[in-house]
Amino acid sequence: MDEKTMEKLSSTVLPGKVYDTGRVCPKCGDRIYAFRMWADGKIREFEKPCSCRNEEIKAEDASKKARDREEARQRRLKWAEIPGMFSTATLKGYRRVPGAEKAFEAVKKYLLNRKENFLAGRGLILMGAVGCGKTHLGCAVLNCALEDGYRAAYWNVPQQLEMMMYGHADEAEQVRILDKALLADVLLLDDLGAEKASAWTQKELVVILDERYRENKPTIITSNLMLTDGELRTTCGDRAYSRLCSDHYQAVALTAVDYRRKRE
Repeated sequence: MDEKTMEKLSSTVLPGKVYDTGRVCPKCGDRIYAFRMWADGKIREFEKPCSCRNEEIKAEDASKKARDREEARQRRLKWAEIPGMFSTATLKGYRRVPGAEKAFEAVKKYLLNRKENFLAGRGLILMGAVGCGKTHLGCAVLNCALEDGYRAAYWNVPQQLEMMMYGHADEAEQVRILDKALLADVLLLDDLGAEKASAWTQKELVVILDERYRENKPTIITSNLMLTDGELRTTCGDRAYSRLCSDHYQAVALTAVDYRRKRE
């Protein structure tokens, strides 16, 4: 386009001014409007979306947002590392057995007020024998947090502490394991007290519990030992035990038997 044509075009329709093109959309019958503006050293024409195209754009935007949400959800799920058998754990899917009623109701109430509880950094301690459903309840909290957009994580205490010991994993992996416990918006410390106690394991637990306590990050804990049991205090150490007894946690005991053995 030469300068004379550009000058004539500019004088006929000013850049940025909307005008009627004289055309009609064959789908919706709307008149098609457009505007001209300078772009890349030229005057270019841009059509304004008609009714049907506007709906198409909205549908495309909604579809993209849905894909983005699902991709973000999948990334959160992968980062959480919830064991496969608990990856879809919910309260609805919890097998309510005698002796688990109080724990079920406590988790239900906790989740009904989760926004407030998460903001305040409140956690739960679920205590009971092996196989009574503690991990299912804990993972139900994680799955609910994940659906709400929180970054949640599963952390098996004896396994992860063992991996963090010198020589059991490279330094980068050890840092990743510890960072997950510190950075998760909502954390499940599963099977606390089952680890082999040492001054080092007690120190690492204090690092995790203290950091989450200071940052008001909610922590859900399961243990085969009771808070009133001296063995849990011996295993975790006095400082970690002191955190567990704080008002940040609600402790609930499950008296249910191992329903996995019951099925055998």
